[in-house]
Amino acid sequence: MDTRTSGPPVWPRHRGGWHRGHISVGAALVLIIVAVLLAAGCGGSATPTTAPATSVGPTTSSAGGTQVVMKNIAFDPPTLTIKVGQAVTWVNQDSVQHDVVANNGEFKSSLFGAGGTFSFTFTKAGTYPYYCSIHPHMTGTIIVQ
Repeated sequence: MDTRTSGPPVWPRHRGGWHRGHISVGAALVLIIVAVLLAAGCGGSATPTTAPATSVGPTTSSAGGTQVVMKNIAFDPPTLTIKVGQAVTWVNQDSVQHDVVANNGEFKSSLFGAGGTFSFTFTKAGTYPYYCSIHPHMTGTIIVQ
């Protein structure tokens, strides 16, 4: 900048100099990296508890539990009927994190990413609607008989 004592600063006009309204390549890269990390994270962090599941839809395990797959920002199946005493395991097959939250507060998982799971054993008959707090349109229902 010039050394005048009055008036607005004069920005250098030479090649490679700083110009008003321009940012460096390094600053631009930092902004891009931050934007990518924010978009990919969807909040929180979790360590997967199992390897990614390969099945789609409900399956019954040898322990008498049932599985709900989280894929394409949806629960599959969206409604599941089980017996009292059975466990349901939600398996995240999406590339983004999810959680499982009962509308009535009966259960709530932490956030978990691809390959992560959450299990809950239902000990009372009833209807249990639930959702993902990150993706509120992602809903499901467990019917316990």
